[in-house]
Amino acid sequence: MKTKLFIVILIALSLAACVPEFIPTSEPHEVNIPLGTNTPVANATATEMVAQPQGKLPAPSFESQTYIDETAGFALEYPAGWTVEEAVVGERGSQVVLLSSPDIADLAILPEGATRVSVAVNQWDPKNDLAAFIANRKAAWDSSGFTILEEESVQLDLGLGAVRFVTQTPDGLTSTWLFAAIGEQYVTISGEGDLALVQEMMRYLRPIGAQ
Repeated sequence: MKTKLFIVILIALSLAACVPEFIPTSEPHEVNIPLGTNTPVANATATEMVAQPQGKLPAPSFESQTYIDETAGFALEYPAGWTVEEAVVGERGSQVVLLSSPDIADLAILPEGATRVSVAVNQWDPKNDLAAFIANRKAAWDSSGFTILEEESVQLDLGLGAVRFVTQTPDGLTSTWLFAAIGEQYVTISGEGDLALVQEMMRYLRPIGAQ
């Protein structure tokens, strides 16, 4: 009887050794998140990462409207109730200015609480070379005495890559900038006032349709 019991135990132990080790999945583990992806959770866990939408940002923190430029092929979210002013800049460019108040369009210095955002679209050679376009802008800043306070590669809505800057003029005016390439065109967003709001708006720049 003891011999049979010993054989049963031996078989059970042998079967147990063949079963792969179980690693519980209910306990999330930390993962490294690449820089410049604008992932909202700084130390996200594997569980949280699965819950995040891929390539599509969550809704903005502000009540938004969508500005669409079908010719240039992009869309952008901006606060509801803002004023929109569009203009053509020569044969190779266009511009739209988004204003928190219509009376600040031409002011050199914005009053407290006001925000102004400019979105420029340019045809520029060489095409499809965002690095060269940005190098050209940085050279212009340098010759004008601008100081670059921040420079960061970012990923925008729908995975669009871009580079964001914060600059300061010799007079101390601080602005934020975003440069992206959509099709064969370059899109530049610049903003003054509430820089946190401007940078949130920048994140919602996205391509639409065929270029």
